[in-house]
Amino acid sequence: MSKGRTLSRNGTLPSRYAVERIHGRAKRGFSLVELLVALTVLAVVSVTVFARGGDTLAQLHGLEQRTLARWVAENEVARMRLDRETALRAGSRSARVDVGERSWRVETTLRATDHDGLWQVTVEVRPAGASSAGGVANGAVDTLVAFVGEH
Repeated sequence: MSKGRTLSRNGTLPSRYAVERIHGRAKRGFSLVELLVALTVLAVVSVTVFARGGDTLAQLHGLEQRTLARWVAENEVARMRLDRETALRAGSRSARVDVGERSWRVETTLRATDHDGLWQVTVEVRPAGASSAGGVANGAVDTLVAFVGEH
């Protein structure tokens, strides 16, 4: 005789169904409450995963935009350093540049420093034609401050 089992009236071991019925543990599948709890947990996890995926895409787009804007700004400073025929003069100028299948508005400000022949260059890069709600222009995606010498 095995431990933990009781014999039936005729001296044989009862069937599993009979034992479960005797002890009140008859199982026939999931209850409606258990199913609803499982579906609720699945829904919460799914929403969380999809929200994180959307955040990742937004971060990737922002990183791509900042990287391209930095390249545009660095190209503008390199152009100023290489172009010796144009005299460096204090003031601001604006230009439109196409890089990475996008158009950018580049605003360059040139200021004299305390040292002769050394100029401070501030380059602000914005998406061309982009504006936020209310018609106010978006802020610069990237701002680069560099120094350019005349010699």
